[in-house]
Amino acid sequence: MNLKSLSLEPEIFWKLYSKEIINVLQKEENQKAYTSSKEWTSQIKKITEKIITEDYKIHTQREFYNIDIIGYVTNTTKQQYDWELKIAYEHENDKSWNGEICKLTHIIADLKIISAYFNFTGKTKIEEVLQAYINKLGKDRMLRVPENRWLFVFGPKLNSNISPFRAFTLKADLKVQEL
Repeated sequence: MNLKSLSLEPEIFWKLYSKEIINVLQKEENQKAYTSSKEWTSQIKKITEKIITEDYKIHTQREFYNIDIIGYVTNTTKQQYDWELKIAYEHENDKSWNGEICKLTHIIADLKIISAYFNFTGKTKIEEVLQAYINKLGKDRMLRVPENRWLFVFGPKLNSNISPFRAFTLKADLKVQEL
């Protein structure tokens, strides 16, 4: 598949991403890695790069613009530095994932992805926390870039139980919608 035939819709990326996470977490050594921030971050970035390069057939680079992974296409001109940012991906292991959302509001990319973790066993619901933060940022910031799409993925904090991975996107009215 190439970028022209594979849409940069959050639902499609989530389908690919969740499938890869399940495949990786079926191995016991990866379940152990999940409980280690450093080891799991390495795994999840490999998963993301694999999807971007193999499924979307676009280039990746780490830490460009201080973004964990970007996916980009080069234009057909032979000029150096003629490229387009298609995907901006941030992975965050701690509670500062909302700072990553704020950072990505300033980035022009077709699909912006935040991958983070949440304690699903508490009384607080992640969709409420996410919605409150998005409301705080507001439409002018969240939708500053026309036609951009958002994907928010939350896995269970320090527990490799694969079933509670949850994903959300934003509707045009800034309402969080679970995928």
